[in-house]
Order: sequence, then C-alpha cells, then structure tokens
Amino acid sequence: MIEWLQSYENVIALVFVNSILGIGVYLMLSVNRFSLATGGLVGMGAYVSTLATLHTGLPFAAAVALGTLAAALVALLLGTPVLRLEGDYFALGTLAFTEVFRVIAFNWDSVTGGALGLDAIPVRTTLPQLAGVLAALVIAVLALRGGRLGRIMEATRLDDMPAQSLGIDVARVRLAVFVFSGAVCGLGGALAAHMNSFIGPNDFGLQRSLDAVAYAVLGGLGHVAGAIAGATVFTVLPEVLRFSAQAREILMALILLLAIVFLPRGMLSVGGLAAPRGRGRAARPATAEASR
Repeated sequence: MIEWLQSYENVIALVFVNSILGIGVYLMLSVNRFSLATGGLVGMGAYVSTLATLHTGLPFAAAVALGTLAAALVALLLGTPVLRLEGDYFALGTLAFTEVFRVIAFNWDSVTGGALGLDAIPVRTTLPQLAGVLAALVIAVLALRGGRLGRIMEATRLDDMPAQSLGIDVARVRLAVFVFSGAVCGLGGALAAHMNSFIGPNDFGLQRSLDAVAYAVLGGLGHVAGAIAGATVFTVLPEVLRFSAQAREILMALILLLAIVFLPRGMLSVGGLAAPRGRGRAARPATAEASR
C-alpha cells in the first residue's frame, strides 16, 4: 500500500489540487455565475506565495496564507465592477482578467521571471496537507450550503428578481461568494507552486480556467463532491492514456462530450445528487425559505 502511494504520489497530489480549484468554480456556479477568472486567481496565489518564500523567508504557512489573501483581494477588486455584468459579458470580463494576468506575468521579467518563470521553489506541500485542506474546504462548503447563507445562494442561483423582492442583496451575495472563490483558487495556486518547484505564466491562462470549469460541470453541480469527482476523472484519465498524446486528447474531449450529452447534470446525478434545474415555480420555495 505504501509503495503504491509513493508510485502515484504526484497524481494523487494533483487530484487534490484540482479538486480545490473545482470547488472554487463550484462556488461561483452556485450563484449562477460562469467565471473564467480561475487561471488568474490561481496564478496570483502561486506567484505571491512563491515570491514571499524566495525573497522574504516567510514560513510556508504564512506564504500560503499571503497568496490566499492576495487572490481574495484581487477577487474583491475585480468582482466589484465585473459582477455588474450579466451572462456572457461577465464570462468575458473574467476571461479578460485571466489573459491580462498571464500577459503581465509573461512580460514582467524582474518579478515573475518572464517566460522562463520561477524555479527552485522549495517543495513543502505534502499529501497530508493537501488532504487536510481539501477536507476542511468540503466541511466549510457543506456548512455554508446547509445554513441560511446556502438558502440565500440557492435563491440567487434560481432567479434574481424573486430574491431581490424578498430583500436579498443579490450583488453583495455574489461578490462575497466571488471573494471566497478567489481565496480558494489562490490557496490552490499557492499549494501547487510549492508542490512542483516551478511556475510559469502559461500555467495560468485560459486552459487552467476551462479545466477547472470542466471539473465542476462533469462531476455535477448538485453537490460539492461533484467538483472532486470531476477533478479525479480529469486528472487520472490522462495518466491512464499516456500511451498516446493524440489519443489522450481525443478521448478526453469525447468523454467530456458524452458526459454533457448523456449526463447533463454531471456524474453524480446517477447517485441522485443532481442540481435542480429551472426557474419559475421552482424558485419560489427556495426564495421564501431564504428570506426567513
């Protein structure tokens, strides 16, 4: 058992990191916002924590906390104007942020190392740490979704107008969730940076954001476990299909397509954890309960 864990330690660690990022996306989808800011927020956490480690000598925990807080602050500054946008415009706004961050990281040689990135990062992230962080996040999200704030989030997801008519400040709720999501993404980036010993600007572009969205959507939006299930499948399958890079890309795309067509509510819908769909009458009980 120990030998098996050692053989697949990197894959397991990557599953944990990707699960954390999937939870960050799940939080935003829980308030009906499709965010592509994940790549930039992950990069913020990674670069800030790495620079703190390399240049200030901060302890590992303090560097990770600093990266997490930096990503949360950026999410607050970004979310204040961008969350006023609706639908595709919001997605484009968050995508623009991710691409701007990547371009800045690519060209700011004196700080980010430019295209060469930053290397020689001390490897301090361990499997028990990742497992503990993931478990704590799951508990926190379950507690959040199971309480009054969770009912408010559900009312916000189902329909803005009924929620606002009952006195729910939809804009504030979404901003708070966006900041929380940013902190989660920054935390994942900080842990990943100290796991791989290298980070580069191309690690934090659009592909990173799309992958994180795929984790949450493939697993299912009805439960936080969906993000973990999706991240596990998308992380393990490429390792299984390493015999051919071309076959791997084709099969991964085919699996995602089949999942969207035949399991539109995610893999966990098979187990009854699918997210409720629709607006109208389905929104009334949730909004009424959230206003109590």
